Amino acid sequence: MKKLLVIHPFLLAIFPILFLFAYNIDEVPAPDLLLPILVVIAVTLILFFSSRLITKNYIKSGIITSCFLILFFSYGHIWDLIASLELGSFFNEHPGFFLGPLWAVVFVTGAFLVIKSRSNFLTFTKFLNIVSITLVIISLINIGIYEIKMTKLTPAEINKEGDSLDLNDSGNLRDIYYIILDAYAASSTLREIYGYDNSEFIDYLTTKGFYVASRSRSNYMWTHMSIPSSLNMNYVNYSSDIVGIDPGATAIIQEMWQNNEISQLLRSIGYRCMYISDLPYVDIMRGFGYDVISHPWKFFGITLSWFTIKLIETTAGYYFLYPLLQTSRREALLLTFDALVNVPNIKEPTFVFAHISCPHAPFIFDRDGNPAKQDVLSMSGEQMWQNKQGYVDQLIFVNKKVEALVDAILSKSDAAPVIILQADHGPNSANSSRTPYAELTDMQINERFNILNAYYLPENGSQLLYESITPVNSFRIVFNLYFGANYELLEDKSYFSHRNQRFKFFLVPPETDSD
Repeated sequence: MKKLLVIHPFLLAIFPILFLFAYNIDEVPAPDLLLPILVVIAVTLILFFSSRLITKNYIKSGIITSCFLILFFSYGHIWDLIASLELGSFFNEHPGFFLGPLWAVVFVTGAFLVIKSRSNFLTFTKFLNIVSITLVIISLINIGIYEIKMTKLTPAEINKEGDSLDLNDSGNLRDIYYIILDAYAASSTLREIYGYDNSEFIDYLTTKGFYVASRSRSNYMWTHMSIPSSLNMNYVNYSSDIVGIDPGATAIIQEMWQNNEISQLLRSIGYRCMYISDLPYVDIMRGFGYDVISHPWKFFGITLSWFTIKLIETTAGYYFLYPLLQTSRREALLLTFDALVNVPNIKEPTFVFAHISCPHAPFIFDRDGNPAKQDVLSMSGEQMWQNKQGYVDQLIFVNKKVEALVDAILSKSDAAPVIILQADHGPNSANSSRTPYAELTDMQINERFNILNAYYLPENGSQLLYESITPVNSFRIVFNLYFGANYELLEDKSYFSHRNQRFKFFLVPPETDSD
């Protein structure tokens, strides 16, 4: 009789990696799959042969290994599901408290029953082989369809909304800092929803010469649309005209982020372009004319990609590795601020695009910069945002770092620089990202779209600004003011799109209540 191949443990090991890659394919370089695949294959081999020493049966050891892998990789998804259900305050606040022991009991019980069973499990093994093969093939098909679709897009299609412009070099090319403080709320949001008065920080900015646009809104509610829009001085809605509202549109947005209009124009007149961030996916900017300064998260000295971190977050392993990952994350953010302080030492004119992940959740700093005590492991993504005090504390710490940064930049710069401090969107304690557009309340809209937007524009540049300016017009004004451009300002608009249909846009009515 021909020996039955036991391949399902190895296919079930790589399936979660392929599935996550297919879901985030536009943001993940293919080489990032190599390390996770090698690790899970190695672990699967160890589990398979270890369990075979106990069972003396390779079919049973395969079933036990697959059982472990299914529980391991499903842990984060089940945890998120339980946390989102209305199961009572204790279960909602501490889903991880009982899920871990439950998973352990399920695995031990299942392994015991398999070991003690007299069945040969041949039919069940064939079934697992077929299911695992099918899952892997479906993921590969989705990846293939995406790649075929993307090859049909031309640069002309991607950049069809871009303007061309010859900038005037005045001979006085000042440094330009574009600093994104992720999810930094407007003062009105902080006051009305979070019960915090941010006037001390706003007063600091105005005293330094910043213009703070008190009624500014983000143009989009998602980072990967908001930032490409501002970097290209244009709305990005047309992406869905090319590939529809499926995730394929994200590839176009990614191209606009990397090969953006602002950096192209500035580079053409002698600017050095730098990208500085504490986030682990900064390598997407390499090869697009940016000098990239990043401080990658590490685990026992091994650099972790954004994809690897996201994969870990879906597994049971996350709840053991979390303290190490968050320590690395805190260190990366502090080093990012240090890197920004050193930019004025560069002799050539520099455009700095910095993306800082705070005060966005998770809340890993208290107001003094110490590790926050929030129990992130017992919360879903939405529940993290419910910790309003955690958000405020992290924001206060960010304020201190920004004040020190601004002082350093202004004191060390030979020529007065341009500085834009801007959020890509607001926070999400009201859970607007999962709410259908028709059901949105004014509070949800205001929290998600009302943002910090502050400009330091030397030579009376603030006279061209206005309180409701949105990010899409920021660099239109900068180019008009300092480089002799003649951009027309666009109508300031904001667009909602649901978490599951991010490229189906709804125009958000302008805010009517006075500040």
